[in-house]
Amino acid sequence: MNKRMLVTRNDKLTVGSEDFRGHRETETGYVFESVDRSTKQVHYSFEEFEALLSKPDVVFEPGYFLVGQTNARINAGLETIGSMKPELRERIAWRYLWVTVAMHLVSNAGMNKTDRSIAEFMPKMEAHVNELARAARRKWKAPRAGRTNVLRDPPCSKTLRTWLKRYEQGDYSYLALVPHTHRSGNRNDRFCLSSVRLLGDCVSAYLTRQRLSKKQVAKHCKSRFEEVNAAREAEGKPALRVPSRRAVERAIQRLDPYFTYVQRHGVEAANREFALYETGLSASYPMERVEVDEWKVDIISVLAARGALDHLSDEELAKLERGRRWLYLAIDCATRCVVGMRLAAVPNCEDAYALLSDITRDKTDLATAAGCQSTWHHFGGLGVVCTDNGAAFVDDLFSTSILEAHGHPETPPGGLPHLRGRVERIFGTFGTTLMPHLAGRTFSNTMERGDYPSEKLASLTDDALMQILTLYVVDVYHNTPHRGLGGETPNNCWNRLVKEKGVVPKLAETTRRRAFGQRRRRKVTGCGVEILGIDYACPALQEFFLHSHESEVEIRFSLEDLGWILVHIEGEWHPAHALQSCFEGVTYEDWSEAALALRLKYKTEGQLHEHVVADALSKIIEINAKEQSRFGTALAAQTSAGLNRARDDLFVGLTIIPDRGKDLNLPPEPDLFGHIIPSAEAQDCQGIQTSENLLENNPQQSGRSGDWSFDDDK
Repeated sequence: MNKRMLVTRNDKLTVGSEDFRGHRETETGYVFESVDRSTKQVHYSFEEFEALLSKPDVVFEPGYFLVGQTNARINAGLETIGSMKPELRERIAWRYLWVTVAMHLVSNAGMNKTDRSIAEFMPKMEAHVNELARAARRKWKAPRAGRTNVLRDPPCSKTLRTWLKRYEQGDYSYLALVPHTHRSGNRNDRFCLSSVRLLGDCVSAYLTRQRLSKKQVAKHCKSRFEEVNAAREAEGKPALRVPSRRAVERAIQRLDPYFTYVQRHGVEAANREFALYETGLSASYPMERVEVDEWKVDIISVLAARGALDHLSDEELAKLERGRRWLYLAIDCATRCVVGMRLAAVPNCEDAYALLSDITRDKTDLATAAGCQSTWHHFGGLGVVCTDNGAAFVDDLFSTSILEAHGHPETPPGGLPHLRGRVERIFGTFGTTLMPHLAGRTFSNTMERGDYPSEKLASLTDDALMQILTLYVVDVYHNTPHRGLGGETPNNCWNRLVKEKGVVPKLAETTRRRAFGQRRRRKVTGCGVEILGIDYACPALQEFFLHSHESEVEIRFSLEDLGWILVHIEGEWHPAHALQSCFEGVTYEDWSEAALALRLKYKTEGQLHEHVVADALSKIIEINAKEQSRFGTALAAQTSAGLNRARDDLFVGLTIIPDRGKDLNLPPEPDLFGHIIPSAEAQDCQGIQTSENLLENNPQQSGRSGDWSFDDDK
């Protein structure tokens, strides 16, 4: 079946360095036209377009060419929320919350966009916004008297009206809420042109083989300015402003690091200092509105995974802890299809954040592993994501991730339950149609429960409970006539609306990783950046290492594919590929299993070649494909704490040697720290920097370019 998406003329598609605009839809796919007004047009079938969005050099931005959104980007001077500073992101999220609350009251409570009406509803809006802010800061802790809460002052009526107007004129883009003051400040040079030129001449004294110190250059600069001012005074001209010592030092710090090192130490020394390494390869239609909520499951279960119980006796099983789990669930409002589920021990932001990623991907692999006969193909891009004021949903990471994925977070104020009633009703459906068939149910209240021994009858483990929920949703609920759909099943409604109107376009993989990927900061070295024991590099990282005064970059990566990651450099995201090509398409689960197997097999050896790793990965992937029949294998999820533990358990003391290193004439290393791959310019040099020197220069760096190790605690 063709997967039709809702593509319009206002959408922008970027393939490599070419920009295209949606032109029209055909019976088999989409036609895009070049943005540069040339006659070039490209046609993608439905299948080709969906596959295209998975590539790292492809970006799809819905609504990019809307006039309001274009003006909002120009006025903000920004492209995405991911390129903003954290403080600015928090301010935008706060303004967005005020605007959405006001719009709800205008639509549902009779508020008008006048100062008098806004002032009348201001206490109600402020109470709702502050309630969400306190919940976000409390982080699931119980309220406690006397706890300090720092809350922002509310906007006045005129300011809120201005925000509403800008938001509507910006075609409901969050960029319209960027404060104009974020670029404020005097960034002009405080010296006249003659002073700047003279200062530049003085600073050039730092760029010599004499290697003068900054203090010496500052003294020389002061003497030079005094000489020039004496001459100008004799000519009747005004004196130039003399720069301070700190001004001279700032001018020196702005010099290009690589060029400065070349001038002071020579080309060969600069190439050794900045050694470069081999880089890698350069609600009327589905998903328009999704409701998300959390539910304490009406079942007391065994708080353990199924595999952990295989060798326990009856007495040991009886002593295991029992309790109730929480379920995070997302439902598509147009079709009533469940588009994501996550089981959690306690309410938390990590599982809510991971649920957003599940919403935007095909979950048929989970359905197959659970034994379902139907597919779980219900997914797409994000439209409006509606939640309540739970602590996980008011977290800034949750909201900004939705905005980064071109979605719109919505948190209606209390007292309007009908605005998120669909997700509430499905929990009621679970309680009345599924829970009566399971042992250990808790019932809706103690009177209804009576003397039913819920704890004694509890026998379901976490993965068994999730498997049951998946079977029920995919095979039963999706294929049962729904009263809210006029007797049509959710599955049929989804398929019909996809053919008639299309679904919100699937997220480009670059956008999906930016929004929902694992987030880390990494130190940039000559071999790029390292994560999970794998080196990643790209030309942008090479330039950053040579010419930037900073040492760390922010990265995003997916545990579903370790072949490439995204790095944030100077406001833009760049794909960086793994130096070891064997990781293309490899998941974290496969990689960790292979690392464990290799560690056991080669425990006496400190170095392994890439082809050994590739062979192990191939075998692990083949075995894992067979194991997908076990639901617990497919359900395995990773947390930050789990990744940190794996770092210490699996990857200490192991080294991977790239096979292509033979073609690059890598220098032999007697230790376990791997090989340094010099740049073309540095290969002629005899003094290639060793890994020992790297460690001396970076004593805090726990990972090395050749190690298999985790460094996720930064």
